[in-house]
Amino acid sequence: MSETEHAGPEDAAAEVPDEEPAAAAEEPAPPEALEPSPAAASDGTEATGASAPNDLAAPRHGDSRPSAQDTVRAAARREAGDGGDFTRYQQARQQNALNKLKRSAVANGSGSAFYAEQLTIGGDNGVEIQVLGVTSLTVAQQLDSHQDVEQQTQMAARLAAQHVVVLAGQPGSGRQSTALTLLAGCCPDDRIKILHSEAPGILQTLCQRADDLLTPGGFVVDLEDQPLKLSTLETLGHLARKHRAFLVILGELGRVDPDLLRPHAFEHRRPALGQVLAVHLRRLLAGHPGACPEQDCTTEHSTAFTARMLESQEVQRTLNGAPSVRSVVEFAELLAQHIHSADTSLGDVIGQWRDRLRRLAKQLLRVPAETSHGPVLDPHRQAFRIAYAFFHGLPLSDVFEAGAVLSATVLPRYETREPAPTNHVFERELDQLIPQEMRAPGDALSGGRTDDNPRCARLVNEDLMHAVIEVVWHDYDSLRDPLREWLTALVAGPLERIRVRAAHIAGILLSHDFDSVYRDLIRHWARKSTAYRQSAALALEMAAHDPRMVGRVRAQIRSWLSSPRWEYQDSAARAYGTLVGAQDVPDTLWALRELGTRPELAFSSSVAFSMSWLYLARAPGPTADALDRWIASDNDHLAKHAIRTLLILSRYGVGPDRRDRPVLADTAMTDPDRAEALVRLWRHALMGQDSSTRAWDLLRRWLLAGDADKELAAFLEVLVPRIWARPLSLRAGFYLGMWAGRHPDSRTIRQLRDQPPEDGRTPGPAS
Repeated sequence: MSETEHAGPEDAAAEVPDEEPAAAAEEPAPPEALEPSPAAASDGTEATGASAPNDLAAPRHGDSRPSAQDTVRAAARREAGDGGDFTRYQQARQQNALNKLKRSAVANGSGSAFYAEQLTIGGDNGVEIQVLGVTSLTVAQQLDSHQDVEQQTQMAARLAAQHVVVLAGQPGSGRQSTALTLLAGCCPDDRIKILHSEAPGILQTLCQRADDLLTPGGFVVDLEDQPLKLSTLETLGHLARKHRAFLVILGELGRVDPDLLRPHAFEHRRPALGQVLAVHLRRLLAGHPGACPEQDCTTEHSTAFTARMLESQEVQRTLNGAPSVRSVVEFAELLAQHIHSADTSLGDVIGQWRDRLRRLAKQLLRVPAETSHGPVLDPHRQAFRIAYAFFHGLPLSDVFEAGAVLSATVLPRYETREPAPTNHVFERELDQLIPQEMRAPGDALSGGRTDDNPRCARLVNEDLMHAVIEVVWHDYDSLRDPLREWLTALVAGPLERIRVRAAHIAGILLSHDFDSVYRDLIRHWARKSTAYRQSAALALEMAAHDPRMVGRVRAQIRSWLSSPRWEYQDSAARAYGTLVGAQDVPDTLWALRELGTRPELAFSSSVAFSMSWLYLARAPGPTADALDRWIASDNDHLAKHAIRTLLILSRYGVGPDRRDRPVLADTAMTDPDRAEALVRLWRHALMGQDSSTRAWDLLRRWLLAGDADKELAAFLEVLVPRIWARPLSLRAGFYLGMWAGRHPDSRTIRQLRDQPPEDGRTPGPAS
């Protein structure tokens, strides 16, 4: 989230003399509602609007917390601009969603990759889609080991009849295996592909580029956590039938509601895990007797072993705690390797499976007995492995940058080496820095081709990142201080996605050691500059993904809200713009209103960004009602926060289906009360001294959007004259004349210019 700071060096700017009371800094407050993510900007300063000419240089406060008058003068902390930084922040958060890590290459239980070829196509809207081919061998392996799920017969019938079907379920429920099985029943095995995109809007781009992307055959489309509308689904069905293609769309239950998409959608529940284990054990052991060196190994021995494993209570308890179908496949592979072990060692085998990633993490970071440089592992290599694990899924350029900060800047402050290792540039090849057992099979394909552009870090298992974090924190005590310093340096960097990832890593550390990490890291971030405060809020959000930490996270956010220091208050406002706050919208809106009334946050955009995130992500209705109350409030600060929220939200479209229709207008088109509230917000924004220029320009964009949307144009032709009724009518005439000259082909602008000025009563006070 972008926000300005007091003039002067960062340390002086962030510090105010009031010491934080113990209750505000350390002690947990009463349990709070979960809060949403603070929308932060891509840099540490707020955008400066052209309509704020009266901004003055802010004095540096060294001995006391700024008073209300001093805060008003502190123009170096400027108010939010047009929301562009908020957009970059939202994109970085989507790319860094560690609880739903993305992979562009997936391996099945036998280790063969799904994707053998790829073709990248970029749509007009900037969304890049990768077309990834699935080999016939992979399809055959899936058919051999697939276990049918509930309603699979109905799914197959629907796909054959309408050429499109939606499987809504949790990741790890075997959706992709079901999708490949369904497609194999409708088209040849060698004509199945996977459509993949890291950016949202893949279905919209698919509709626009159907002639390029859809060919006779089958396609799997994974929406990740994106929503899906019935109109989009019906359009895709029509296009699929036209091109003789079959589409299976994978969505996450909750974001995709099968009841609203019937009859095209089905809830996908994972198959019985015992059956999954049985079929994979039988497949893995089918040829074992012929290759086994044991003389008495027979088919009967393999069959008896499989039966004992399936009847074992220990194995059954392990299956009950399995997080996904894929983890059961890995468990089957480990059991198959111990076919000749005594049954008394089964507990050790199960413990080995549960702890396999942690052991791999220790192996990757362990100092070898002897290297070319002696008994000490090259610090660059060790630091780069940590960076590679921490920045899984992000471009390798980010990994190199973060690893260089750790190895060349941070670690030398804590280590002394005599003599220093020789630095040879060509010894830093990726294959030498990152061992094969750490990288995903799809990280590099034969022939030098890669899955990513730019190439990204890909771990062999996405959970390995969490294992490396745990090992680094708990098994290397002397690495704790360098790790904290490294994350602090990354948070202050210029690249948004690196800052977001560093904050998420800090949040994972909170779940391992809340007291220590908060005391030595997060608390300091929460009272420093904008980038640090935003990262502190994101760290708490990440920690709240651990159910054990929810209460402590809520308490800490409420503690910040109660602190007399404006930095902690601002950090609380940002934390209420995270997924934590979305769990209890009424409490979040109360807290943001309480923070919005305080003069200390008058020049901060944190409240407006959090309100914008809450509107876009979870609760548009209650958020719009709160903004309507704020704009009519006697507290001038609340009105300014409401205007800032309008300026941010007015730039956002409804979604991939209708990118050009403003989300605020779309809601008001079907709700007269929302339309009345929207008129009041626009009138205040157009007349505000600090918001007028941006507001008029954003209203112009709305009118231009109406040229491509007849329903929107008809709505604006009624709404806009009410917005610029007196005393705005003369200014509106001036802008209309100027816009008509700049956009002579705009029908909406021409239609409004030809209307007589609105002299009727306005819907509410405008000043």
